[in-house]
Amino acid sequence: MANAAKRIPHNKGRAQAREGDEGKKLLQEASIYGDVLEAILNRMTLLDMVAASRVSKEWRGAVSTSLRISPRAKPWFIVYVLHHRNHSITSACAFDPASRVWLRIDIGDLHHFTTNAAASASSSPALRSSHSQHLLYKISAGIFSFSFDALHQTWHQAEAPQVWRQDPIVARLGSRVLVAGGTCDFVDDPLAVEMYDTGSQRWETCEPMPELLKDSATSTWLSTAASDNRLYLLEKRSRLICSFDAETKTWGPTLNLILSTSAPVAVFHSIIGFAGDRLVLVGLIGEPGELQGLGLWEVDQVTYECRKIGEMPSAMVESLRNANSQISTPSASMEGNFIYIYNPSNPEQIFFCELNEGKCQWGQAMNPMTNIRSRMHRFVFTCSRVGMGDLQKGMATGNRRLTVESE
Repeated sequence: MANAAKRIPHNKGRAQAREGDEGKKLLQEASIYGDVLEAILNRMTLLDMVAASRVSKEWRGAVSTSLRISPRAKPWFIVYVLHHRNHSITSACAFDPASRVWLRIDIGDLHHFTTNAAASASSSPALRSSHSQHLLYKISAGIFSFSFDALHQTWHQAEAPQVWRQDPIVARLGSRVLVAGGTCDFVDDPLAVEMYDTGSQRWETCEPMPELLKDSATSTWLSTAASDNRLYLLEKRSRLICSFDAETKTWGPTLNLILSTSAPVAVFHSIIGFAGDRLVLVGLIGEPGELQGLGLWEVDQVTYECRKIGEMPSAMVESLRNANSQISTPSASMEGNFIYIYNPSNPEQIFFCELNEGKCQWGQAMNPMTNIRSRMHRFVFTCSRVGMGDLQKGMATGNRRLTVESE
């Protein structure tokens, strides 16, 4: 008993020593918590935060907390550069507006982006963007493939639509993908509409497009805006607009958009899209080849009345004018509350507007990855809300390797 009595204080002392060591460790870890750690994390790009989350359990928790307090939810603008002859991807990059950095994207598996080995380069379908709900697709007489996740890591394969199309309108409506118009001259119905259901993996025939759009039923002449159950089509020059209901598979009336302005304004080119829940029209003011301004209007989704919400600053208009040739009309892509505006033939400089509590916050960024050689190629644009899960998946599979190009 005496020996046992002697061992009790000894064990107690060892326990106290261990508690002391653990306490010191916790203090050391806690020393970079609070405002200091939050300041560090706030200066990190989303890409850096993926690496930080792997440091330890504590850091992973700190990153998760930081993202809840200050989410990096601003959508990225993504550019794919395709070879002008064989449609293979030569490079890709993305702009992260939250961190104001450009990132180079190395794609591990080019299967869905490059020429089909079974087909010649001339017959392989090119990668295209619908500029709506970050949908990319390839369409040919034999196959239809598409992707709508943030970094386009998952691709769906389907049989080609029953009607062969060269330049169709393609839009994602929730779990369905609509393909309309864009038919060849010898096709009987140039306004044919089909919709693919990703659940049943079947094509359905829908009501044809309105007759008033017969002469412009291609993605070249029509701008699209899509939600989960409704598609809006806008004729870019005349501003004729109509909508399609994905549940009833029918079209509404075709009407003219009238822009509300304090003084008459000449809008020669219009683009629509969803910025959050708002249907927004981007209007180029002036004449073709003589851009004088760029305005934004919110479109009432029932009455189609337009209310002006902002205008690009004159200094940016001058930069946009200088960045575009007379044969290249500026284009736009929208996601979340962001509107990106760019030259589709040379994305050396991009412009963006964030709609924040009724105000337009404008910005611009130079793309360090464009050069004279890249201008010979073809570009495909989209924008997506990229999250930690998307980056972690890409890194884990090796399909997407991202590096910060400049800050």
